Amino acid sequence: MDADDRDCPRRLEERDILQAALLAILLDAHPAHRSEEELVRELTAEPRDVSRRDAVETAIRELTGAGLAHRNGGFLFATSAAVRFEELRS
Repeated sequence: MDADDRDCPRRLEERDILQAALLAILLDAHPAHRSEEELVRELTAEPRDVSRRDAVETAIRELTGAGLAHRNGGFLFATSAAVRFEELRS
């Protein structure tokens, strides 16, 4: 890593943007739960697009793995840690 790399903010990748959008939806809905199907429909132009659907499902797995979302059957919601962080940012 050279000095230029340290001075530049990390460029967000598409998967990061998708995770951020998904988490924003969950935080906006808090404390309500959102179904995975709802999230897929909201985050994809064509819900039957398998690659895009897979990307949303991957984002869900990554957010739950990071402790930012919980899954309850086919429903998801933001964790208390994610909610608290959002409160601190506001």
